[in-house]
Parts: sequence; structure tokens; C-alpha cells
Amino acid sequence: MKYSDYFIDSLAELGYTHCFFVGGGNVMHLLESARTRMKCIAVVHEVSAGIAAEYFNVAKRNSNERAFAMVTAGPGATNIVSAIGAAWLESRELLVVGGQARTEFLSGPDIRQIGHQEIDGQAIVKPITKLSKRIEKPIGIQEIKALTDVSKAPRKGPIFLEVCLDVTATEVDPELLNKVTVSEKKSDSGKEKLTPTDIEKFNSLWSGTKRPLILVGGGFSFIKFQEIMPILEKLGIPVATTWNAIDYLDSSHELYAGRPNTYGMRWANAIIQQSDFVLAIGARLGLQQTGFAWEDFAPVGKVVRIEFDENELALNRPTTSLGLNYDANMVTESVINLIASETTSEKTFSEWTGYIKSLKSKLPLVEKATYQFEGFVNPFELINELGGFLNANDQVIPCSSGGSYTSMMQAFPHHVGQLLTNDKGLASMGYGLAGAIGTSLANPTKRTVLVEGDGGFAQNLSEVGTVANRKLNLKMFIFSNLGYASIRVTQKAYFAGNYLGCDSDTGLELPEWSEIFASYGIPSIEINKTLSGNSQAIKLLESSGPAAFIVKIHPDQSYLPKITSRVFSDGKMRSNPLHLMDPQLPIEIASEVFPYLPKNYQSIEVV
Repeated sequence: MKYSDYFIDSLAELGYTHCFFVGGGNVMHLLESARTRMKCIAVVHEVSAGIAAEYFNVAKRNSNERAFAMVTAGPGATNIVSAIGAAWLESRELLVVGGQARTEFLSGPDIRQIGHQEIDGQAIVKPITKLSKRIEKPIGIQEIKALTDVSKAPRKGPIFLEVCLDVTATEVDPELLNKVTVSEKKSDSGKEKLTPTDIEKFNSLWSGTKRPLILVGGGFSFIKFQEIMPILEKLGIPVATTWNAIDYLDSSHELYAGRPNTYGMRWANAIIQQSDFVLAIGARLGLQQTGFAWEDFAPVGKVVRIEFDENELALNRPTTSLGLNYDANMVTESVINLIASETTSEKTFSEWTGYIKSLKSKLPLVEKATYQFEGFVNPFELINELGGFLNANDQVIPCSSGGSYTSMMQAFPHHVGQLLTNDKGLASMGYGLAGAIGTSLANPTKRTVLVEGDGGFAQNLSEVGTVANRKLNLKMFIFSNLGYASIRVTQKAYFAGNYLGCDSDTGLELPEWSEIFASYGIPSIEINKTLSGNSQAIKLLESSGPAAFIVKIHPDQSYLPKITSRVFSDGKMRSNPLHLMDPQLPIEIASEVFPYLPKNYQSIEVV
């Protein structure tokens, strides 16, 4: 049989069911083989293929089905780099199969190009993949499995397999290839049991804890989290989530402690900063999570981390009392059982949970400072309202950057059962639409809801054609503020409103959205106020098939609260700690909100 048939058959046997692709001469045999063996999804741009495949895999996290991306040589490889880079930063599964010129036309290190569209794709993406390999001769299913398994093993990440054109066209004997064995490589799954020393250290740190907080990240599986949650409920220990684990716990749960972040909920930031014991499970604790003033993270608490990557622990940012270098999915239950064995009563933390409950009422998700412009939509109000119209079966994609993204992270009330996926590490504009396409195709009977800014949507608007062609049940909310609002806000705050490249007056022109959607036969509606009073919008939201909602946001709308930085006389910028968000709380309210912090941590002098 032809090797391309064997290769695709092998992927199918390993659980790959969907192929997101942009065709090309150097993958023509692979694509022809996939045509009859896979659900093949044509997209307009290669970066969309990678994003859609990544989000498809997240949506299928409780299934064995997987998607991969296929791109041709040259521009196919270079165009998909952003998708590979984002999956790398988010530690997510992604298989990218790339084409390459015939082996006889490979240029080597000293000649720039011989083969058509030849460029060293595997070298380009090597720093941002767990594995990048060029296939210059047929390999058997056992080696294909060994290679693809690399993406799935902790710490997860993308792999890139670049297959030469002549290899794909080669006639092979499948029986001979099936007999080829590969030596088993040492698993990188890490230690499976806590050492006695780690147990002793943990128990010592836990002793006397009065204000514990569990921070759950995407490195801890949803299924494993569901297994430990009954224990946490019995103990009465609050749980906060990172943005990658946003959908693990219902926002109405009595132990829900929010989504702390530099653009997090104000009350969630106040909680984590006043905890005396933060247990971070599968959460990398990057600067967005701790605040850029990372040295002030959890200033009155001990930080214990269950982290697979020893390099992350070695960084020691934030300062860590105990770094448990394990796969969180293997040892977390043991750690929680240690807590249970050392906790005398479920009422032990009643004062702490009572404080958290009162804090939620003191600090609403939608703050008065966000109501700024008459005749325009308040994005926080609309997002908070949107959550009430969605159900537990919906899939929600809050794009990955800009005001629409951060307001979603602050104000969206999510329901247990909903899937929420984002890509905050790279924080690239243009991610939302392609991600929503992959999510929708993973579970086509469910409604998928996308929220994205007009600037980000414009960067990938060509994929509206994919939405129309597939008749996806995708509701697209576009925050129309006539440009790059986040960039505009930055230029206003730090450069006295010297704007450049952020709206039509400064060189950036965006389309008339209703005309774009009309050209694809997709219904759209403009939203100038709230959702609740707009019966047509609600009807469209509840309809089947694709629809667009163009939300009118003032270009100068501020996205508050947020952590701000100040420029000092030495030219350096310093950020406020995580709990001191702008606008700052009045002193009398701050003393009520921060009862467990020293007075010097309750406010900051404005310079």
C-alpha cells in the first residue's frame, strides 16, 4: 500500500478522527489518504487549523477522540507557528503533520533552498515543541504511536512531524512495518507517591492553618478534580481556579473563591492575598496569576505547589514554602487526604468561609466605575447578563486577549457542565473564531458561544466562511469598539493619548460587520443596550445555526478593576500587588475587605 495510506490509517487506529487542514502539493498524498479515513475540515488559513485542532482536543478531554492539523511545506509550516507556540505555552496536546520537499531536494545547512517551498519547518518549531521530527523514510505504527504519545504525556505540548513528499508516495508492506518495534523510552510521568520527607514537610506547613485556599490549574485534570471535590466540600476548604480551569467549578458553589489574576475578580484577588495557606495544584503561577509584583503574592501565607516541571519550581516565583515535584494527577488525592487527616472538623474554617461569603456581597462583579458612556453597552453588564441566558450544556469561548477577554474572565457567571477554553499564555488576537470552530465541531449538537473584540475577530475573519460552510451552531458576539481598544487604553494611560494604529483616525480600518456576515448568509443583529430587553437578540441566541451579535462598545471604555503599573523617576515601571486593583477602594472599605492584611498592605500611595 501507499505509505500515506499506512500513515493515516495508523493515526486513525491511535484515535485521531478529525483533520483540520489547508491543502498543498507537498501533502497531496497525505490529504488524499485522509479524505476517506478522517473527518477533514478545510480552513482558510493554516494558523486556524492548529488552533481548531487544539480546542477540539480540549473539548474532547474526556474522550479518546483527537484531532490533528495538516499543513504543507514552506508557508504552511511558517503560518502555523503561532498555534504551535500557544499550545506550547498552555501545555496542551497538539499534533501537526507538515509536508516537506522530496528527500533528494533537501538543501541541508549550507544551501537556503532546493526543493519547492522547502524550508526547515522542523527546525523552526523545535524550540516550541516537545518533539519536532522530519520523516525521511517510512516508519511503522509503533514508532508513530511513540511519537504522538509524547504530546499526551505530562507536561503536555505540541509535536510536529514533517513528512517528505516522496516518502508519502512510497509503496510499503504494512506487515513488515507493523513488525518494526521501538525501544520503550523512560516515561516522563514522574514520581507517583509522596516521599516520607515531603509528607512530613507538608504536615508541618499545614499545621495551624486557618485560611486555606486551593488554586486549581489546567495541569490538574477535570476528572481528577471531580474526585477530590467531595473531600474539599466535607472539609469546607474554598477553591479558586486559574483561567485554564475556569469551568471546573460552578460559580454559584458555596466554596467557589473566584478567578484571581491581574485582571481577575477583585474579591478573588482579595481572598488569595489573605490566605495563610495556598495550595496550587497544576497551576504554573505565572505573572498573570501572581501579579507582576510576584514578590507580594500571598504576603501573609505559605505557598505550596504541586508542579510537574521542576524548572518552574526552581524559578521560585513566587516564593514557595514547599515545591512538590510530581504529576498533580497522581498525588493530589494523597495530599488532600493528608489535609483531611489533619483537620478536626468541617467547621474549622467557618470564619474564613463566612468572610468569603460576605466579601462577595461587598465587591460586586460589575463595578460602578464600568458604567461610563450613555448609548453604549457596558461590556461587564452584558457579559454578566449573558451568563444567565446560557445553560450548562453550552460551550463558551472567551477569545484570548483584549477587553472582551478580560471582562469575560471577571464578570461571566459560569455553570457546571459548561466548557470554557482560552489561550492566555500567548494572548494572541484572532484566536477566538478558530478556537470556537474546533470546539463546535468537537460537539456539534451543542451551542457554542464566542465573545471576541472586533480587532481580534478581524485578524481571522476569513474563517467566517468555514462557519457558514459547516452551518455551525455558533453564536458570535463581537465587541465593536472600532479598533484595538486595549492598545488605545495603553496609549491613553502611558503616552498622554498619543494614539497610533488603534482606530480609523490613526490608520486602522475595520469592516462594516453586518455586511460581512450578510455576504456569508449569516444573520446578525446590533446590540446597543442590555440583552434582557432585546427579544430579537434572545430569539437569535436560541436559534440553531450560526448568528452574529454586534455589541456597540465605546472606544474609550475602561476595563476595571485591574492591576496598574506606575512609571517612576528612574524610568522603571512597578506594578501594584494583586489585591490593590484600580480604582482603589476607599480606606474605610479597604479595612473591611482586607482584615487579615497589615495596614501597609491595604492601600498604596499614588505617585
